[in-house]
Amino acid sequence: MSPEEKDAAWRAQATCGAYSVTLWFADPEKDDDACATGEDFDTLEEARKCMSNLDAHFDMTYYRDCAWVMLDGPDVHEVTYDAEKHKRAQKEDKLDRSLERSEGAMQAGMAFGCQGYNDYMED
Repeated sequence: MSPEEKDAAWRAQATCGAYSVTLWFADPEKDDDACATGEDFDTLEEARKCMSNLDAHFDMTYYRDCAWVMLDGPDVHEVTYDAEKHKRAQKEDKLDRSLERSEGAMQAGMAFGCQGYNDYMED
């Protein structure tokens, strides 16, 4: 195999599909780099099939809070938004911050007693 043939074979394997479906934690139209994951497809039909059943292509255990899904390709650019996923993610973030604050206060209480706990909760 000539170097040119090797290069052509490598390029054929390295090229991505023309269409991509990507999951985002924030609005991709606002120049935010919050893309969680994505997958490439050779045809628009394959990409649309993925969009209609995200669970089959992505492990939604990790990406369940991705409220934005973008389909991009040479003749298509679509962004869909799921408000319920976004609300759930915001609610979970608020709960996480509350639990972190509570944990910090308990640790301060163990180290410095009631005064340490109270001081931490006042901040």
